[in-house]
Amino acid sequence: MVTPKVSVIVPVYNVEPYLRRCLDSILAQTFTDFEAVLVDDGSTDGSGAICDEYATMDNRFVVVHQENKGVAKARLTAFEHSKGELITFVDADDYVTPEYIRVLSDTIERENADMVSCDYYRVEKGKIISPSSKFAGIYEKDDIKDFIRDHYFYDKRAKGYGMTCFLCTKIVKRQYVAEGLKKGIGLWFGEDQLSMFAMLVKCNKLVLIADRLYYYVQHDRQAVKRYDISLWENIISLLTGYLGMLPAGVSRNGVYLRTWLYIDRTISGKMIPVGVSLDTFEKHISFVRNHPSMGAFFSQNMTGLGWKEDVKFWLLKLRMYRLYYIRLKRKLICK
Repeated sequence: MVTPKVSVIVPVYNVEPYLRRCLDSILAQTFTDFEAVLVDDGSTDGSGAICDEYATMDNRFVVVHQENKGVAKARLTAFEHSKGELITFVDADDYVTPEYIRVLSDTIERENADMVSCDYYRVEKGKIISPSSKFAGIYEKDDIKDFIRDHYFYDKRAKGYGMTCFLCTKIVKRQYVAEGLKKGIGLWFGEDQLSMFAMLVKCNKLVLIADRLYYYVQHDRQAVKRYDISLWENIISLLTGYLGMLPAGVSRNGVYLRTWLYIDRTISGKMIPVGVSLDTFEKHISFVRNHPSMGAFFSQNMTGLGWKEDVKFWLLKLRMYRLYYIRLKRKLICK
């Protein structure tokens, strides 16, 4: 069998309602020199059978069935069964434009880059939304370092991340992928973000393009929608993981900004809306505040995101959990 130019990594777990749309979008690619490696990660619905169906239909689809090991290990399994010199990622509940592989692969070849990232559409309840455009440009090794320092973790213009921070929307040279994917193992939230960062810091050339080629579908089944205390353990692991890979000379400020966003959005977007009690809130936030890995984070004097965020930060810093809880609950009730 001829080695394909591009391998598409697709982890699959209980996404039967979305899977055919995803796989059909891969079938519809104008670039044909690819393989799609589907790893059925112990699905209990009809996802595994759908994967087998597409492999029967088109020999470019390769299927691996395994016991449930989590999305990070599923991606690594897929990579280990892949052959392409270029690797791209598509989540099984998302889908891509017909030009997705062609544009990414053409760009990485033309620019002799190590990683190319495109922009995306967000799909919520069937509605397609165009998020604010991120950066576009070409970044050499030193430029990548500057980009990480000034824009990657948080960009004031975008009021958020300076580029799409997940593995999807990327194409990467094979040599950077394996070690990067291993960084995400053990996490159930943000594992692809940590993996992508691990690949990025090794790259010698990054290209960001403004083309929207990917459809990121949001729905209630996604793991990031749920809440329990393990989410805080996950966030702490992300913080320590980022700090452990931060290039020399790049301050921790960006990592701390992103960590604050994780904390704030977890509290306001998950804990309070699902009705977490005050006692549970105090117990879980105390776990975060007193964790040894969070000492340097809470030694800061401000978030850098304005006085409103600084007030919330200081409430946690001073362990005023009850006031934080009451204040936020009143705010949500009054909306």
